[in-house]
Amino acid sequence: MDKTKKKRWKIVLPAVLGVVIAAGAVAAAVLPVTYRVDRSWIVKNPDYHVSVETRDGYTTLVKKDAAGNVLDGDFKVIGFTDTHLDHKREKGNVTLEYVIRNIVNEKPDLVVFVGDNITSSFNARRAKQLCRVMEELGVYWTCVLGNHEGDNRWSISREKMVKLFASYPHCLIEADEKHTADRETVWGYGNHVINLADAEGRLTRSLFFLDGGSDMTEADQEKYADEIAAGSGRADDYVKESQIKWYRENVAAIEAVNTSRGVGEVPSTVFVHIPLPEYRIAYEKLTGETEVSQTNVPAYDIPDEDGDVMLMGQRREGICCSGHNSGLFDALLDAGSTDLVVCGHDHINDFVLRYRGVVLSYNVPSGYSSYNLYTKKISNDLLQGYTRYTFRADGSFDLEQLHNADLWPDAQAGIRQLYD
Repeated sequence: MDKTKKKRWKIVLPAVLGVVIAAGAVAAAVLPVTYRVDRSWIVKNPDYHVSVETRDGYTTLVKKDAAGNVLDGDFKVIGFTDTHLDHKREKGNVTLEYVIRNIVNEKPDLVVFVGDNITSSFNARRAKQLCRVMEELGVYWTCVLGNHEGDNRWSISREKMVKLFASYPHCLIEADEKHTADRETVWGYGNHVINLADAEGRLTRSLFFLDGGSDMTEADQEKYADEIAAGSGRADDYVKESQIKWYRENVAAIEAVNTSRGVGEVPSTVFVHIPLPEYRIAYEKLTGETEVSQTNVPAYDIPDEDGDVMLMGQRREGICCSGHNSGLFDALLDAGSTDLVVCGHDHINDFVLRYRGVVLSYNVPSGYSSYNLYTKKISNDLLQGYTRYTFRADGSFDLEQLHNADLWPDAQAGIRQLYD
């Protein structure tokens, strides 16, 4: 080889290697990411005897003993929110591990994912992986969509995600298009309701799951510009009029079912990812804080003159509700059924309060991939975990916030290293 050719190769070879390395890096960044799952983590609950039935046109859960007799016991539901199972593999490994561990330890009757569950690009394989894990655990589950489902151009759509979930036997989300009594199409994907029933066939609680959308359309932002400016200032989406109408109609229909059995009103819970504007209104009313404080701990269990009260948790960031109030909360009050609303969305807010007779609860955030107390440098503690909801046969309920840092203290130092 002459000197000219040698010189040419000295120039070309590094360039070729650079292109190959760059291509490899791009491929690694965009190839579908799934997570490590140790099969030893997955242990089915041998005493899980929850049955799914269709009663009066509704999906209904009943608890049974080993002999198949229907029981009147409590229903234990655990909620995870903002898991953000995205392209960050190492943090996703941790998130999925503790979702599994907590389900195995809690032995719930139902698992709920409260939005921003499977996010980022090329997420179909991650969605299927979560479904397969839930199938192996053998527990019924469902979810609402968050604002980040389907917001990436390389993500599967919200509609396809709901259809994928619904194709798995243990997922109770409903992919069919809903309609109001006058045949209006209900906005959104995955709107559905699940009833809980006792041994006598009476309904003890309804669980409503509503698609809260992603971001307002440009038309909505223009339409509600003055309201947005006067309120939260945010263009987060909201539950639409058709969904509220569908909710009202189903509350009435479910009450009619119970009335025919000599009972009457059925208490209900609404799960929606984005908090309602009343979260902000009620928090400011009870604390007097209009500006965010990351350290102020509110006074708990001291009702104000209206009976509204802080129950637990803190506001550590702005309440990211829609700047438009679509009237869902007023509809809940008018219907007289819903006594609990559960949301996610704000990763470091975890307060729970009672406002006008309705408990407004942030579900404890569950994902390690997104921002949190540690990355915000607010605390060395990690807030991630889940919320336990216990629904009793008499219509009452309890909720408890649980954190992985308390349940698995020996693992926390290693998890924090992921952020270094």
